[in-house]
Amino acid sequence: MSMPPHAVAGHLVIIVAPLTSILALVYALRPSTRRALRWPLVVVGAVTAALVVWAGEVGGDLLDELTRSAQSAGQELPAAVQHHAKGSDALAVAIFVLGVVVLSVVWGLLRPGRPSTTGARVAGAVLVVAAVTVLVTTGTVLAQAMEAVWATHGLWPA
Repeated sequence: MSMPPHAVAGHLVIIVAPLTSILALVYALRPSTRRALRWPLVVVGAVTAALVVWAGEVGGDLLDELTRSAQSAGQELPAAVQHHAKGSDALAVAIFVLGVVVLSVVWGLLRPGRPSTTGARVAGAVLVVAAVTVLVTTGTVLAQAMEAVWATHGLWPA
């Protein structure tokens, strides 16, 4: 059996989503880096969004395949698989929110050279919360993915 496309897409998300979050944290917390990080943050964020969409699409295909395999074997699909699917949906939402926040602030309140204001500090805090949410959700989804793989190894086609 070859590696399912979802495994490749998922691994890429697990690598790139934290990178996006770290760039967002540095951008929010270190104003001196904003000029250098503005475009890399936007580009890596767009790549992350595209990867999470791809992972979701091929993940849905894998879920369908595993569901059919479980039904053929007269078994229920393990709960770990559903937990991973729901967690992955939450990660997609968190990445989308981070992307919206990034696009809103890098050309607005946190654009390079803009003076610090109360609005900028609030925007920075929102960016930090969105970035940390992606980091935490990524770790959770990774743990759920490992549980799902172990729970379904008997359902994989030969």
